[in-house]
Amino acid sequence: MGSLRGPLLLALFVLLLAPLSAALPQKGGASWRVEGGRETVTVRVSRTQGYEALPLFTLTSVGAEISSRGDDVEVRLGGRDLRFRVGSAEFGVGGATHRLPHPVYREDEVTFVPVEFFTRVLPGLGIASLQVDADARTLRRVRVPEGSRSAPAPPPQQPEREAEPTPPASPLPGVLPGAAKPRRLVVVDAGHGGVDPGAKGPAGTREKDVSLAVARRLAAILREDPTLEVRMTRDRDVLVPLRERTRLANAWREGERPALFISIHCNANDSRSARGFETYFLSEAKTEDARRVAAMENAAQRFEKDAGGGMDALDFIFHDLRQNKYLRDSDHWASLIQNELREVHPGPDRGVKQAGFYVLNGAFMPAVLVELGFITNPREESLLADPAWQGRAARQLSRAIHAFFEGTSRARAGTSP
Repeated sequence: MGSLRGPLLLALFVLLLAPLSAALPQKGGASWRVEGGRETVTVRVSRTQGYEALPLFTLTSVGAEISSRGDDVEVRLGGRDLRFRVGSAEFGVGGATHRLPHPVYREDEVTFVPVEFFTRVLPGLGIASLQVDADARTLRRVRVPEGSRSAPAPPPQQPEREAEPTPPASPLPGVLPGAAKPRRLVVVDAGHGGVDPGAKGPAGTREKDVSLAVARRLAAILREDPTLEVRMTRDRDVLVPLRERTRLANAWREGERPALFISIHCNANDSRSARGFETYFLSEAKTEDARRVAAMENAAQRFEKDAGGGMDALDFIFHDLRQNKYLRDSDHWASLIQNELREVHPGPDRGVKQAGFYVLNGAFMPAVLVELGFITNPREESLLADPAWQGRAARQLSRAIHAFFEGTSRARAGTSP
């Protein structure tokens, strides 16, 4: 009985403290609840510029597609095209220009927009699939009845402008015109980026540059296949928060169509003699070396600012169950990648491993992280920096992707190779 006294007293203390803590101001200020249909996230409001703002990537949880070129950012949401420019309070909707009370800004490679865009502009866009409750600070994606359309409406802060016409309906993302089946999705994630260089080689080669170069080549190869939709979590030297990478992937998937997520990295070790290639899928690390690699890649979080909250216990259980169903496919796909890389990599095949990578956590699809080689090994650093070898590695990765899709298609059809 004495051994239970400590835990019981601790539990009683927590229960007594809970009402008091709920009444106290919470560190980090206000936040928004974003209900994306399949998952709910909490996004913290930023006040670093003296006014409330939210990360623009908040919209990806409710179906937005975001692309940027320099300071220009474009958002496609509910059939509407919106344009922002970092440093400017003006934004475009269709062919009209409107103004926010404060400028858009970028901080640590994350674009922020004034919270008034969410409270005043979004409700006025007439997007049927989107509900905004400004008082409750909630953004919600809702199911749209078949045949319904977004009602055109101008942003409320400029009611004198004429309502803009609803743009013509376009094919759903990922669906080929006239095709019976949606395109299969491949999300290519280039590790690190921006202020996070990743690991560095003896000659100064940076992991973020190698991963982006291979990712770009892989995306270009895959886009030659019209049955695939290829997305990159980053296509330039920017930092994308780890949690945002899988959040983007899930938003792009839009349902249960076949999809894969691949994160590309270079390994590192204090010993310059370490060499070889390996592929990981998300699970509990089984070896000390796997824990080392996971800790190294997860350290990218130190470059990020907290842009979202966690999940309660029940949400976590459902999240875990949903993700676990992809572990077997992830293991199988990792094996295919190792088989393909063996043909172009001179180093030892270090095999398929498992570890708790943050960048894979939350991906509701088969997901792997591939370590192309040790950038800390002088010979492998030279290999990783070679554009010709980068192209060969990308080609092998594309073959593993096609082999996985072909294998799953045969399994669903009940046939064998």
